[in-house]
Amino acid sequence: MSRRTVGLLVMIGVVMAAQQGVAQPRGRYKSDGRTCVWDANDSGPNQCAPRVSGRFKGGPNGSCVWEANDAGPDQCRPPKGRWKGGPNNACAWDGNDDGPDQCNPRQLR
Repeated sequence: MSRRTVGLLVMIGVVMAAQQGVAQPRGRYKSDGRTCVWDANDSGPNQCAPRVSGRFKGGPNGSCVWEANDAGPDQCRPPKGRWKGGPNNACAWDGNDDGPDQCNPRQLR
């Protein structure tokens, strides 16, 4: 390849990298009374943080799993389990327990 072609390819790569760095991620947590909800169509800083980060996501073969590093509304809820309160204002999912939820993971921290 000629030096001119290599220079052009490098410049294209730099422009593409700059364009990717400028894009703002969509979505943020917004306060809705005492609940912290995800708004995928909004941008800017989060207005709140939920008590428990993450969401239930649908997986292969109809499974429903907790993704602690994901944001957004739950896509499903396992058929068994509930949110249970604990010491120090904890709220944790117990997949082996039944009954009504004892806490709200979307409550404001």
